[in-house]
Amino acid sequence: MSVAWTTIAVILLLLPGISFFIGLATYERLSREIIRSGVVSEVAMAIMVSLALHITSISIMAAFGFRLSQFLGPFAEASAVPISQTVHRATSIAVPTATYILFTAFLGFCSGCIVAIGVVKGPLRFLAMHKWIYDIIDSDRKRGIITAYVMTKVIEDSKVLMYRGRLHEIFLGVDGRICYIILKNCARFYMLFGESPTTTRQLELFGNKQAERRTWDYLQIEGEDISNVLFEPSQETIRTSTEGEQALAAELSKRQAELRARIQHMRQRLDEHMAGPPPQASQ
Repeated sequence: MSVAWTTIAVILLLLPGISFFIGLATYERLSREIIRSGVVSEVAMAIMVSLALHITSISIMAAFGFRLSQFLGPFAEASAVPISQTVHRATSIAVPTATYILFTAFLGFCSGCIVAIGVVKGPLRFLAMHKWIYDIIDSDRKRGIITAYVMTKVIEDSKVLMYRGRLHEIFLGVDGRICYIILKNCARFYMLFGESPTTTRQLELFGNKQAERRTWDYLQIEGEDISNVLFEPSQETIRTSTEGEQALAAELSKRQAELRARIQHMRQRLDEHMAGPPPQASQ
């Protein structure tokens, strides 16, 4: 029984460090590659983070009169007092203890988010193992447009199959290799190797029906099929404006008015049909 309670206590004490790594991976899933470590090192990091947060929290509470010795003292004498008194003591501090655990866990989560944001934005980029990927991530978060030119490993008659598209998603492995890449608005073409390499005309993947398939216009290329990739950032950005929102609202209002008019017209025709032809006057 004591082993079970000890395990629970250790998990609760390590909760701030665990929450730190959760916050680290929440802002950007590639953040799990920020710390150069394995499983054992991550556990050690969780212990260090938890220890730092506990020391900070207890020091802040001590400034307001909290004394850790008075809090834990009665439990050190638990074997010398009746069990009922120990249970009463434990229940009386249950709410403050739970509040402290939740607060430190939240503090660890926020700290992880702040570190991840610092890595993606640049100030803490030195913590990252693969720094270049965060330039792409930061540009995407700023609604920038990045065009990717992917050279595949498909080669035939001195022609290499290539794809061009707007970068939609990319994920790296632990070694920094691309696991997969997803493109939108894709086109295919070939690079011809001769005296001077040239490229053929770029063709839309779905031909003339490309515009009709924008909802599902995604091309996933596995990392094992990629020979090289060129990322080209664009000066343009995807952004909204007040004028655009007003134009969209006006167009939606116009379409809704037209739809209501059509429905009203159909109802009138339906009522006329249900009423039947007007009765003829008798001679």
